[in-house]
Amino acid sequence: MAKNISANIKKTLSVAVGAVLSASAFGEYTGKIALNRPDGFYKSGETCVCTVTLCRDGVPLDGVKGRLTVKRENRMVRSEEFVTAGKPLEFSYTGDRPGWVYFRFELLGKDGEPLRANSSESRLLRERKPTVVAEIGAIFDADRIVSPVREPADFDDFWAKRKAEADAHELAPTLVELPSGTPGVKLYSVTLSCPRGVTATGYLALPEVAKPRSLPGYLFFQSLTYSDIGRQYAVERAKCGALAFAATWHGFPSGKPAEYYPETIKPYFQNGLSGVGDREKWVFSDMFFRVLCELRFLKERPEWDGRTLVVYGGSLGGIQSAFAAAIDTAVTTAVVSVPGFCECNAFEAGRTPYGVFRTLGADKLRERPELLDMGFYFDSVNFAKRIRCEVHVCTGFTDETCYPSNVFAFYNAISNAKVKTMTTDPRTGHFNTTRNVKGDSRVDEIFRSTAIGGLPK
Repeated sequence: MAKNISANIKKTLSVAVGAVLSASAFGEYTGKIALNRPDGFYKSGETCVCTVTLCRDGVPLDGVKGRLTVKRENRMVRSEEFVTAGKPLEFSYTGDRPGWVYFRFELLGKDGEPLRANSSESRLLRERKPTVVAEIGAIFDADRIVSPVREPADFDDFWAKRKAEADAHELAPTLVELPSGTPGVKLYSVTLSCPRGVTATGYLALPEVAKPRSLPGYLFFQSLTYSDIGRQYAVERAKCGALAFAATWHGFPSGKPAEYYPETIKPYFQNGLSGVGDREKWVFSDMFFRVLCELRFLKERPEWDGRTLVVYGGSLGGIQSAFAAAIDTAVTTAVVSVPGFCECNAFEAGRTPYGVFRTLGADKLRERPELLDMGFYFDSVNFAKRIRCEVHVCTGFTDETCYPSNVFAFYNAISNAKVKTMTTDPRTGHFNTTRNVKGDSRVDEIFRSTAIGGLPK
């Protein structure tokens, strides 16, 4: 095979390495994939038909072995090998109850191992799914997905006491001015003192010409990464006339060298297991204190107009955004993209829990009920019921990190919001591949309406 490849292509090929990747993975493998219902929504009893054409460098493959994997709620229900025919192939799944279904296609080398696809635009997606040539998902009876999450009797009291503790604490903000790189915009690194020795960090940006009570507020929450928060999330909104704060989830100092963050955060985080089972000591409990203090900091800035406060986040940032909207009536718009923390006990409804609770597993959760008792205080489903502002949610049906069915359980639990919308895409997943189209459009509309002179167009 390699003898037929030109010297020029040899220079640019990506050679798969490792036990699970074939050494014969030359060219770029892609797939043309579609469902018989373009939006990916089905009713129980209906048949989802997936049509796929697998290609190399855009040319349909003929006579090459492939593998289909079908998962329902992240559990494999079908795995089969097939041979490409240079034309579309059809595969189907009939759903018998509400839930999420996922189709994944790989190509196999002569050794039977999957070839490296490497065709995704997302670096993280390439790293996490290196052999996936094409993928798509569907959801059955999305509006009938009901969560088994239980609400602790003292849920509101617990959070009221925490909010009062954060409100009474001296934030002692430290601001250090930095070059913004954008004419007309001021930028600061920020450190805040939170209760119980917790620290919050991030970047504040605002127009130089801002006057007291002249700016709408914007709070951007970081996803789960071992890194600093990107200051551009604050600067770009400040260009639109916002008082914008981009907050880290972890509270470690901003502006450190890249290698500092994984070396420091990983021992602190312990894959989310640090303090698990204790609602006061769990590592993520600190994060919620940060959110309370970040909201307060932004509202106490003299430039805030006192009327508009937008919160925005995806994945781990999504649960922070949902929490902010639920806990603080000053929030007017929440964008909650591919949120985590949805359904710590999802296994009770035949689904898979999020993150830490997925790692612990159903058996461990049954053996140690205190783990779930803790989880219910931080679950997005319980926050959903308390969101009263407008909220915009999104999920992609190839998301194997924050599952679409869990996200719909959260969305369906939102019962008191002023406005709620859902954006979905059957072809996209996690790692910044699913766009919150309705939420982004709404946020752009809010900040387009802000007239601040002296900023670049």
